[in-house]
Amino acid sequence: MRMSNLKTFRPVWLTPVIIAGTSALIYHRLYYHTIPNRLLAVMKAGFVSLGTIESSWINMYPTTIKTAADQHVRVYTGGLTIHNNQTRQQFEFAVQPDGTLWRLSRHVRSTAKNAQPIRKFDHRLR
Repeated sequence: MRMSNLKTFRPVWLTPVIIAGTSALIYHRLYYHTIPNRLLAVMKAGFVSLGTIESSWINMYPTTIKTAADQHVRVYTGGLTIHNNQTRQQFEFAVQPDGTLWRLSRHVRSTAKNAQPIRKFDHRLR
């Protein structure tokens, strides 16, 4: 009798452990793959008025940036390439997980025959 009670007891504690482990894996997968994609979609929607978006990218894992005030900020870095008339603009950005734009830089290249040299500016929002 004692042996049969132990066999029925095993699934009782094993089931919550399996459920907790599976939940942790699903949460990790959703957290690290949906947040960057949402941030990239928001950035693309903000830049669509400048021209045709040729390509875009974002790092799937956040990086930590140290600010001038010795604070550490987690940001996702990414970029966009926009084609408008005879120019191609490349934007690089850093955005926080809550959607706050942290840093934006732009590189402009002309695709015309008499191309100008690359003009670069870096606009730091904070």
